[in-house]
Amino acid sequence: MKVAVKQFAIFFVIGCSAVALDFVVYNYVLDWLCPGCADETNFKKYFLNFNSADLAKAAGFMCGSMYTYYMNKRFTWKKKDRNNRRLARFFALYGISFVMNILGNKWALSWPDELVPFIKVKDSAFLFATGLSVVINFLGQKLWVFNPDVSLTAKVKKRLSSSK
Repeated sequence: MKVAVKQFAIFFVIGCSAVALDFVVYNYVLDWLCPGCADETNFKKYFLNFNSADLAKAAGFMCGSMYTYYMNKRFTWKKKDRNNRRLARFFALYGISFVMNILGNKWALSWPDELVPFIKVKDSAFLFATGLSVVINFLGQKLWVFNPDVSLTAKVKKRLSSSK
């Protein structure tokens, strides 16, 4: 339990810096795609019914994801090797988290202003979507991406050593 708390603390610090990067990119791209609509919910529509907030959220999330993979791999999970399977699992996890993040942001943008009266709608949506991703990403990285017992070779080695 003590190790998990330490891992979460490191994950949290790295995550906060990744959120800051995500937030900067999100706001920059949103202002670039839709100048003047940052205080509204009338975002410009683009392809496949995605709007400027969706695209900005996607850009910020992708930048934060790349940053967090390398930082968490090194400092939270203490892995220095290259592992393509682990990288594939990470991108699968972040694909799920990505979809949940955008859907969470989209849903929170529909909340009435009175629900979160002290901050802008877009900021409360950003925070909700980010919180949702934190839970998905920490559990996914701990239990699946960086868990050495998940790989097929680890399972085979475990079986072979227990059958002796």
